[in-house]
Amino acid sequence: MTAQELFEIGMAYERMGKMDHALRSYSSIIAQWPHEIAPYHRLSVIALEQRDPSLALVWIEKALAIDNDVVGLWNNRALALAELARFDEAHSSFERAIELNKNNWEAYYNLGRMLLVQKRYAEAEAPLRQAAEIDPNSADTFNNLGLVLHQLYRYEEACDAFDRAIALKPDYIETISNKGASLYFSHRFPEAEDTFNKAIAIAPDSTAGVRYNLACLKMCQGRLKEGLEEYEWRWKTPEWVPPRKYFGRPLWRGNTLRGETILVWHEQGLGDTIQFVRYIHDLAKQDCEIVVEVQPQLYRLLTASFSLPNVKFIRAGATPPTFDLHVPMISLARILGITYESMPAIKPYVRPRGREIEDWRGKLKTLTLPENRRKKRIGIAWYGNPSHPGDRNRSMFWEAFSPLITENKDRFQFFSLQPGGKPEDPDIIDLGDSLTDFAITAAIVTNLDLVISVDTSLVHLAGALGKRVWTLLFYTPDWRWVIGDERTKWYPSMSLFWQKKPGEWYDVIQEVTETLALE
Repeated sequence: MTAQELFEIGMAYERMGKMDHALRSYSSIIAQWPHEIAPYHRLSVIALEQRDPSLALVWIEKALAIDNDVVGLWNNRALALAELARFDEAHSSFERAIELNKNNWEAYYNLGRMLLVQKRYAEAEAPLRQAAEIDPNSADTFNNLGLVLHQLYRYEEACDAFDRAIALKPDYIETISNKGASLYFSHRFPEAEDTFNKAIAIAPDSTAGVRYNLACLKMCQGRLKEGLEEYEWRWKTPEWVPPRKYFGRPLWRGNTLRGETILVWHEQGLGDTIQFVRYIHDLAKQDCEIVVEVQPQLYRLLTASFSLPNVKFIRAGATPPTFDLHVPMISLARILGITYESMPAIKPYVRPRGREIEDWRGKLKTLTLPENRRKKRIGIAWYGNPSHPGDRNRSMFWEAFSPLITENKDRFQFFSLQPGGKPEDPDIIDLGDSLTDFAITAAIVTNLDLVISVDTSLVHLAGALGKRVWTLLFYTPDWRWVIGDERTKWYPSMSLFWQKKPGEWYDVIQEVTETLALE
């Protein structure tokens, strides 16, 4: 049997899905004709399909040792290296594939996708545009180009790219959803809602992510009741909100309680827990015993803040006592029928321990130079947890935030409340290393006159304490802030300062500076 015949048999087995037989055919060719490139190439393709990039590289290197100018091998080499997160080497391999064939759509497209995954958005645009020029009929290319443009805050252009993809593939649910997100982020809310609903109508059973986005869109317009109903779809989006399972214990859905023990568990970030733990007071009015699971950083603060006889707090990771029902904390607002319109003007509902307040009163005085002790005290934070999915939008570089300090440090004493972040200004008193849990942070904040921060757990803490807090927000921020409002019903002591253009903080800092001048 010739090498060509064995190769054709191997390809036939591949088409039938009999990969073991295909592998034997290609291995037979290599054993008899070791300088044939084709079987190495097919073996690398199979390895990539089976998610074994290391093995794919082995076969690719053997083939390239025979002929260094095969375009497909360089593209596959790049894909394998990208899968192994060896991105610089992958980039070089894509460039080699493009050098060998300037019209290599696959190399341009895959290079653009890799840069998108790396969040190198500005660099990803050019290869994706080149791929679109080579093949203007690829819906995937326009979808990925739209994603890049969205991340570059060019929402109108992103919508144009998504429209091109949809024209090529009208039922492309992912692209329809992506277009809805770009419309949402550009504040074209009715169009965004129509687009999300279109996606849901096409595929009602496979659009949990769309329903999640629709929930956020509704809530950021103040439509809290509607939005919280849709927000229950978050449990079908494990990439955003990992679900919990308590086998043998049913989920509480709001039925009348008659002495049961209910476990309320934290589900997302520290700020979410601080925001929604307020509803423990409402739940405690029912006939039940309540166990509240919270993050370890919040345990001391919340145990000091809630003295209800039927409420017990435990740290996340601890084994809970026996319970009958369980409920995620954010779902309490939906079950209790909370609406934005009827939300009461809350009183402070967390409080630090009295002794720690006194301790930090003395420490702050000691840390402050005598000539600055009469100045008002302002706590600051300019970035959040970098692992947060939306952190790129909500956080600020020090260079963008620092003019606020430069313009005002003669009149105010600033304290950095940035865990792990060192302010590049010697006049700022850095307390970041002291913030080992939120009871300490709360004691510090209680001794300040004002907190100025981007959208992190710190602003929720200050709001829950009833402390004046100025929150600096992205153009289209998290769902809990009603777009355009200068105040929020969640926290009466909070003022909101908004970006006027997506991704640009200059106007925000200028507005805060002008407002501080009135203090």
